[in-house]
Amino acid sequence: MSLENLFIVYLNASIELFKELWLYFLLGLIISALIQEFIPTKRLLQYFGGNDWASLARATTAGLFVSVCSCGAIPIAATLRERGASTASALTFLLAAPWGGLLHVLLISGFVGIKNTIILVAFSLLTAFIVGLILAKYENGGLIESGIPKKHRKGEKIICVECVDVEKMRLKHEKESMGRRIIYCTPRNMWHIFMDVGKYILVGLFIAAALKAFVSPELVTKYLGNGSKFMPVLVAVPVSAVLEIASEGFAVLAGQLYQLGASLGVVFVITMVGVTTDLTELSMIWGKFGRRCAIAYLLTATVIAVLFALLINAVF
Repeated sequence: MSLENLFIVYLNASIELFKELWLYFLLGLIISALIQEFIPTKRLLQYFGGNDWASLARATTAGLFVSVCSCGAIPIAATLRERGASTASALTFLLAAPWGGLLHVLLISGFVGIKNTIILVAFSLLTAFIVGLILAKYENGGLIESGIPKKHRKGEKIICVECVDVEKMRLKHEKESMGRRIIYCTPRNMWHIFMDVGKYILVGLFIAAALKAFVSPELVTKYLGNGSKFMPVLVAVPVSAVLEIASEGFAVLAGQLYQLGASLGVVFVITMVGVTTDLTELSMIWGKFGRRCAIAYLLTATVIAVLFALLINAVF
């Protein structure tokens, strides 16, 4: 096949992917923009001071509703830690946030369907919560660096440095009518969100289009499908670890693999481990939280994700 024909095949695959995804992407942008406009960041990102199950549950829940990609969650988690949150709570939020983002959820549902998406989201949030519980044990036992100051300032509202400008804009528009905020402010928020995560989604689309165009379903099914419950999940771990794209990019990539025959557990591992092993994320944890925190976070999150992936393959 000539180079020109290869390009045409790749271009057609890219166009087909865009046709399949554009509506989900648009809905995700709209919903994320509305959340950003009408729900105060301070209200979402508070009460993380403790290191008990309730604080970890709040961190997981906040991750579900804060619509940011994995890169956007990094400065938020760092700020939480700096403002008095426990290490476990901050890292629980960091793990839950990318999967909780509505844009991510809508993107992957275009590939795997609503039912499977609900399964993936439920297990991802459960993973974040369990990892948080384990890290809390480590933190309480002094095995990892602690983020809880001796005199914790309860009730202090926490806001991410990255979100300051957005929050100021939201407060500026707060006294305006709801209709005006929806018509004029929401499109502006959509643009900001697109500029934040769009490049990562494009990377995911480029890789997914190449898979769609040049990788046979038989090959994917052989190595990442349901024929073996164990090996596909293990194969997916290094595949996701070497890729440096945000969670939305992993959603597109993993979704395309599912379309080609990969198991649902593989989709789960690629999206979870891909975010966990992100070098930008790990370097932040290493520098802001500590070396032991980074190692414990990486190992614990990866092991829990793999175990849940095997469970997903066995049950679903």
